[in-house]
Amino acid sequence: MTQPIDAASRWPQLLVWLREELAPKPGRGAAVARIAVTCAITVAVGMVFQIPLPAYMVYLVFLVSREETVATLTTAVGGIVAATLAVALSLLLFTFDASEPALRLPLMAASTFLGMLLARVSPLGPIAFLASFVLVLTQTLIDDIPSPEALTRLVLWLWVVVMLPAVLTTLVDLALGRNPARLARQTALRLLDTVTATLDGRHSNGLAREQSQALELLELRHHAQVADRRLRERARIDHRLIGTLLELLTLLRALPADTPREIRGRLADASRRRQRAFASDHAPAPTERALPDALLSDLPADVRPVVIAVGNALDRLGEDIARRRAEVETPGARSATSLFVQDAWSNPEHVRFALKTTIAVMAAYIIYTALDWPGIRTAVTTCFFVALGSVGETMHKAALRISGALIGGLAAGLCIVYLLPYMTDIGQLSVLIAAASAVSAWVATSSERLSYAGMQMAFAFFLGVLQGSGPTTDLTVLRDRMVGILLGNVLMSIVFSVIWPTSALDRARAMVAQALRTLGQLVSEAIHPQTDTRLAAVDGLTRARHFTSIAFFEANFLRPPDQEYVEQTAVSHLDRLATVVFVVAAQPSDERVGETVGQQDAATWAWFAETARRFAAGEAPPPAPMRAVIAQAQASLPPTAPPSLRAAFEARALLQKEIENAASTPA
Repeated sequence: MTQPIDAASRWPQLLVWLREELAPKPGRGAAVARIAVTCAITVAVGMVFQIPLPAYMVYLVFLVSREETVATLTTAVGGIVAATLAVALSLLLFTFDASEPALRLPLMAASTFLGMLLARVSPLGPIAFLASFVLVLTQTLIDDIPSPEALTRLVLWLWVVVMLPAVLTTLVDLALGRNPARLARQTALRLLDTVTATLDGRHSNGLAREQSQALELLELRHHAQVADRRLRERARIDHRLIGTLLELLTLLRALPADTPREIRGRLADASRRRQRAFASDHAPAPTERALPDALLSDLPADVRPVVIAVGNALDRLGEDIARRRAEVETPGARSATSLFVQDAWSNPEHVRFALKTTIAVMAAYIIYTALDWPGIRTAVTTCFFVALGSVGETMHKAALRISGALIGGLAAGLCIVYLLPYMTDIGQLSVLIAAASAVSAWVATSSERLSYAGMQMAFAFFLGVLQGSGPTTDLTVLRDRMVGILLGNVLMSIVFSVIWPTSALDRARAMVAQALRTLGQLVSEAIHPQTDTRLAAVDGLTRARHFTSIAFFEANFLRPPDQEYVEQTAVSHLDRLATVVFVVAAQPSDERVGETVGQQDAATWAWFAETARRFAAGEAPPPAPMRAVIAQAQASLPPTAPPSLRAAFEARALLQKEIENAASTPA
């Protein structure tokens, strides 16, 4: 399941990727406008009242802004809580270590370690992370501000620095932002439109990306019921709707290109009717079947099970839309929320991650203190915000941070030389900040593969231009802060590649193995498949794609450049297996099928489990199960057997063929 990287093909792929990431998409322009307006207002208020650290204050607008109002509000509240906690703890620690550098170092190290550990093992991790960062940052100020009174005043101002942009961003978002329930409906309709277009033959690319967006609907739906509690009564049925939509997007990848036009047209019409019914309660409820049995009898054996699977999924989608209109469900029992993840105290990787980040942060602090170069304090900030779980992830984020910082720093330098000397009022500065924020926000609203570069463009620009409460013509501060960013990235790269290196390749293998186990479970449930199992399978696929896409960032750090590793071939095999497993699970429930091929399904389940174990260990997959049971079952079917019964065995034959193909590929 592996192939070597073709280095010569990376640049064209990179250009295509950048074009996709920066292309316009629904809601992007409005999000950029909200961020730009909020940044302009924030810098104007900060300059009028001469609030310290204006660059950090404006950058917080980027950190708080989210896709919809509930997420923005939640982030803002978390930031305020973290800032309040950090300021209180900072004032407490000042009483012990303000005049004791020997005590300050272990306290800073302990704060960093605890914050990064909680960021990994607790749902409250974002608050702990931000509180730890602010706490360590305030401790570094003691060296520059020895006066306890001035230091206390600045630390208290830090609370305002966080509070003001958080409140302004929330107010602007509540006034102009997107309602999560409306956004969830729009996203679902757009995904249904993709289903219809694919069935019509007008859309065939990007289904993997649409799968990821369908998964994001789960979190968006959760935020929607926070804003509108009435939606809690329909939580379970909406969960099924999202699961069925995700199932359709997966099944369409298995639909053969030679599917008859009439079949495609009928399926597309059925999808279009369900889209209209979901968009408006005045449209007729789609209760009719997508395909009559008469059209299924003469289909080829490799087409019929996929067509029936798509038709059944559309039928279930129509039934759930009609049920959502007709009745109000009772909310299910809420699962208990734990303060820690399941492996919080058994997985040593959490402690190692926190310790590695602590080493990098303290090394950055010691280096700039020993050099008496406080201007490169951004090295500490870099270590906090670049830290991730593997070398590949860290290098990926470091690459985005360096490239974004260089672009933002260059833009800031040009503005300092050519624009700021001619600016005479706050309004002109606000317009400049709004323009730079809009460009950075456009990049920051990309997917997670690129968005961090936009964040760093904004951060570097703000650090260079907003050096105080007035215009600046000094490039020294900009130079120092850029050096700090580079130093932090170098330290993180060295620490994460030398001390307990965790490979993105290993995590990719783990995600592929997890997805294989979930697919095996879905095969075992084929007669009565569960929505949660389907969702877990696609989630595993999405995570595997993510880690394989960033694995090349660590190639020169953990292994020779020419070493082969998990790449697109592995994910391609997994995708094909997943689509056919979904075809098997989407066949009509028939106990006769379970009685006939139950033994074969059990053997297939065992093959997936053993393949997952071997793949995680880098071993070759086991031999495929024997296909004798399926062949005998198909041969024993009478000529009058209904198409749905034939399709159940044909689907398993397709899965057997795909398993044999995967089993013949080296690990």
